[in-house]
Amino acid sequence: MKRLGPVHTLAAGAATAVALGALSVITTPAARNVPAEAVGTAPQARAASRTPAAPQATPEATRTARPTPAKADYAGRVRGNGGLIAISVRDGKAIGYFCDGRTEAWLRGRAADGRVLLSGPGGASVVARLGGGRASGELEFGGRRWDFGAPTVKKPSGLYRASAVVRGAKVRAGWIYLDDGSRVGLTLVDGAPADVAIPEPGGNATVNGQVVDPKDVDEFIGEF
Repeated sequence: MKRLGPVHTLAAGAATAVALGALSVITTPAARNVPAEAVGTAPQARAASRTPAAPQATPEATRTARPTPAKADYAGRVRGNGGLIAISVRDGKAIGYFCDGRTEAWLRGRAADGRVLLSGPGGASVVARLGGGRASGELEFGGRRWDFGAPTVKKPSGLYRASAVVRGAKVRAGWIYLDDGSRVGLTLVDGAPADVAIPEPGGNATVNGQVVDPKDVDEFIGEF
């Protein structure tokens, strides 16, 4: 066999190197453009990153109950009626009394979430909002409706009630006193209105010559 000379040997080596380089370029896969944040991220971490965020609480879900006083007394005027109304709240229990001197309505119910809901005989009802030191709402009585606003009051103003038996007759009376000195009340003897003077706040009434002792709310609310 004929041996190659030095020049031919160098030329053959150079050709081989070029061929190997080209082959390397062809067989090496192109590098992918991988985002930096994905480098080194474990499958668990990637799965966690795809977990949807917890939904934010809606206003309805986060709304808290409006404050309701544990103990409060309100008394004020019924607009367009001429009568007075009194509402008292004790630990969620509520009572109310409306009187215009000729007729009356005793009501009872509950106080919660800043509101009072009361009902009484003959379809009488009261819906009131509590706040800002007053009860404001609507009275329904005798098939009619009136608005009212009743600020908080302190003794001796407020609501009083009397129950007694005088000479065999059942006596029931109610009185409302406002801070400005206004007052109204009605005394029933065996269910009929009687001509009885309204006593001074916290004072005794006289029915058919017998003294009747009024009770304040804390004394009679347990009767409702």
